Amino acid sequence: MKKGILSLLALSMMSLVVGCEKKYELMSHHFTGPFDTITTYMSYANNEEEFNEQCDYIEEQLNYYDHLFDKYNTYDNMNNLKTINDNAGQKAIAVDQPLIDLLTLSIERNKTISSKVNVAFGSVINIWHDYRDKAEANGGVGEVPDSEELEKANLHTSIDSIQIDEKQKTVYIDDPEVSIDVGATAKGYAIELIKDGLIEKGVDNFLLSGGGNVASHGQRKIQKEGDFYLDECADKFCVGIESPQDGNYSASVDDPDSENEAVLVVQGESIVTSGDYQRFYQDDNGIRYHHLIDPDTLYPAVYFRSVSIITEDSGLADFLSSAVFLMSYEDGLKLINSLDGVEAIWLLEDGQIRMSDGLKDNENIYVIEKSRLK
Repeated sequence: MKKGILSLLALSMMSLVVGCEKKYELMSHHFTGPFDTITTYMSYANNEEEFNEQCDYIEEQLNYYDHLFDKYNTYDNMNNLKTINDNAGQKAIAVDQPLIDLLTLSIERNKTISSKVNVAFGSVINIWHDYRDKAEANGGVGEVPDSEELEKANLHTSIDSIQIDEKQKTVYIDDPEVSIDVGATAKGYAIELIKDGLIEKGVDNFLLSGGGNVASHGQRKIQKEGDFYLDECADKFCVGIESPQDGNYSASVDDPDSENEAVLVVQGESIVTSGDYQRFYQDDNGIRYHHLIDPDTLYPAVYFRSVSIITEDSGLADFLSSAVFLMSYEDGLKLINSLDGVEAIWLLEDGQIRMSDGLKDNENIYVIEKSRLK
């Protein structure tokens, strides 16, 4: 269940004459519901019918993956994540290939990249989810689970309890108290699959953004007019790193009206952000408890306001944004520097901004308030 929402910086409705008077328009559409967020799609099309076909495909796929990866609800004619969890310790469940692939990849990345993201951590996540729901029903103020309750649940979070049979396409949990949760990986993985599907259908230039997960392909077909932080934004897609807009990020001195802390040019990259400012509640003392739980402490991580990952694969970016948010800056930087084609931006609690080595002195990024750079 994630994440902080990124701002899309792309709108134009002008026509471009190409070849034999062929015209394109930049169109946009919003989808509300799937993955508990708003998904925005921007693309060029020759006419509204062509664009609507693209939107129909996206909506169909969003609903399918949302249902398949759902751990809270069941659906007719579908075995999904809830079906697997409900049958933990009882029997293996046959599921569609995308769920097999997501779980397999998530387990592999847990073992090879970072154990901070564990899809078997659901028993602890469920406790925090229930406390947050109660708080939301009480004006956003609620109680905090005690360590004894969390530690008891944490006894049942072994990722090795998930058994996947690739041949039979089944998933079995051998511990009846283990619960699978793919909130840290599912949305980015689904966005990546939908992006690939659009490319296969011949859509050549678009942005797809769903709740903090932005995937891009190609660049502008129509030059955008106006003033920009980066000149490249006239010809290429740009994406903003959203500001928490509270605490030490209440307002930018250099641009008080900006909703972003930085702007990046994207050409095929995905940007995924995990932050503490979208899903949270407070206790009676005003202390904030967000939804990103550190498996080492069993409480919300307290390192940053947000972490944004820039890399080609939205699914990998989703995994990494959660993992890096849950570790110190030094450990996160070391991890990012060990991976090819991956960069990161950290918004620190004190209002400072840090970037991975590949973004420093990079002409494709603009930090709005330079004094924040650390």
